[in-house]
Amino acid sequence: MEAPFKVLSTGDYILPPPLQDSINKIVENEGYISHKTINRAISTSGGNFLGKLYEVDIKGKTADGDKEINIFIKNKTDDMQMGILDIAECYRLETFFYGHLSKLYDDIQNKTNIPVEERYNIIKSYDAMNPNAIILENLAKKGFTTVHRMEVASLKFAQLSVQQLARFHGLSWVLEKQHPEYFAKKIKCLKTTVIFNEEYQKFIDNMVIYTDKCLDSEQKAVLYKFKSRVMETLKKNVIENAGSRCCLCHGDYRANNILVKKDGDSITEVKVVDYQMLYYGCPVMDFIYFIFPCTDQEFRRKHLDDLKDLYYESLRKFLKYFNMDVESLYPRREFETEYKKRLDCGLAFGLLITPILFTEDDDVPDLAKDDLGTISVTPDIKMDERIRGLVDDFEKWGIL
Repeated sequence: MEAPFKVLSTGDYILPPPLQDSINKIVENEGYISHKTINRAISTSGGNFLGKLYEVDIKGKTADGDKEINIFIKNKTDDMQMGILDIAECYRLETFFYGHLSKLYDDIQNKTNIPVEERYNIIKSYDAMNPNAIILENLAKKGFTTVHRMEVASLKFAQLSVQQLARFHGLSWVLEKQHPEYFAKKIKCLKTTVIFNEEYQKFIDNMVIYTDKCLDSEQKAVLYKFKSRVMETLKKNVIENAGSRCCLCHGDYRANNILVKKDGDSITEVKVVDYQMLYYGCPVMDFIYFIFPCTDQEFRRKHLDDLKDLYYESLRKFLKYFNMDVESLYPRREFETEYKKRLDCGLAFGLLITPILFTEDDDVPDLAKDDLGTISVTPDIKMDERIRGLVDDFEKWGIL
């Protein structure tokens, strides 16, 4: 495990004026009579690609006594461009989630008296009227950390993450039932922010260069035909959902977007972050996207089937609080059919994401600025075993 943040500046860092205005608004809203702020620029050591990050500690006095709040900020900058992702829409989506949808989800869970341990956990956000900034409670101050990008997920981490994913999807269906007009207007129309264009194909071709280096000649030959249809595979499964049971998908449900809290060596709680790639699609895609970049072949052999069972049973249990029957809404056989139909996306995700996940912190490229078709990475040698196991699994499963 590693701390989620690496401090890049001292505590007297001067925030950009729009962010300082947001902090001033929060100070006012929180009722401070007098206060002092400590600002720092931070990094997630290669875990975040879509913004500049800051943390702000506000200490002072209110009418009720001494008060301290700790804030995390992700800020969009004017020079951010990414040919394969609509960054402006990404920030709009996350602002929508924290400014509107999260509050509706909290209200839904509160009214149904969902036990704390059975809820979908949402980080507290601060409304400071800034469309270019996501301002949240800084959970690092409460002991939350992130899993390092190169680590194989622990079983406990995977179990808690899969349970949260099931509840996230379940809330989407509850929202559809309880607020059908809102759902149709705000959720059902959401499209992926990924742009499947020529630049995306160049990104694919570039990443495959690195994954090919991990394979022997026999595995390269097996993988050869699939590489040419990676974009077609992803595009079809993300965009085309006719006949599939759909819900609001996270879109970037990977280990580095899930904060963890530990009691000694045991993980006790997880909280999901980064809602910038929300879209309306098949829930199986989030499950597949989570599993394959953060697990190795041995983990999948031991636990994959159990995690599929856990996802479905967690969904069943959560929906039961709302008198909704999972078998009527999303039958297990349909879940299994969708999983098998979309399983090849797991291989596609692994080929594209793994080279960046296995790059050392100081060498992670700036995906919002660099040419994705020519970015250079130097993956850790541990990536070789991960990629070989990935290709071997998909060959055994008949995908290759």
